[in-house]
Amino acid sequence: MTSIYDLSWGETSFLSKLALFSKSRHREKQNIRSNDRGVQASGYSALSSTYYSIVGTAGSQLKTALKPKWLAPVRMVMWGLTWLSLALWCYRRMLTLSNRVVELIGYEGMSADQCDVRQSILRRRGKYEEAKKCILVAFAKNPDKAHTRGLLHAGLAEIHQREGNSREAKAEVRTAIEEAECAESLDPRQASRIYRQCAEIATAIDNYDPFVRKLQAKARELARATSAKDQLLKM
Repeated sequence: MTSIYDLSWGETSFLSKLALFSKSRHREKQNIRSNDRGVQASGYSALSSTYYSIVGTAGSQLKTALKPKWLAPVRMVMWGLTWLSLALWCYRRMLTLSNRVVELIGYEGMSADQCDVRQSILRRRGKYEEAKKCILVAFAKNPDKAHTRGLLHAGLAEIHQREGNSREAKAEVRTAIEEAECAESLDPRQASRIYRQCAEIATAIDNYDPFVRKLQAKARELARATSAKDQLLKM
């Protein structure tokens, strides 16, 4: 039986993500029903993370469906019949579940990893000011994992980029890359994710940055080496 971890990272089909959706809901149901607010928050955060991941995969599948153009109409219909309902459900619910975490334990009770999940969701929903606040709270917790720090710096880089602050965005990208290099041996899949995000941000800043291709190549290399098909689809 395929694990939730492998369904999240190693599979990209609609049926695999539907299985991920179902398994995650079943696994976290007991935590969400707990009388312990911290356990409840853990369940809500984990489920919101799954929904965020599914939304990202659905969006990448939509982009894939548009190529080649002559097949796009048929592929769009197929995407609508499969991915659309699941993606909309996850998109609408991921922030609601993340808000529930804050209601239960507040930012002070959240771990750096839970803050990272939340800032990712907030950025996906266009709530950049709150995402920045969440990232700063996470940094104040002194996260010990390099990939967590890398993802937070990448998130802050995107916020600066959207605010038009290219200098700060580039600085955060550089720091995120340094953290990704530290994370490669411990969690290469997450390192691949950081490199991919940094490449996207660097491209948005300058259209073409001298190290974008290097970042993209590194992201692909790590994703292929670890069978992270979901990351490959998003590149």
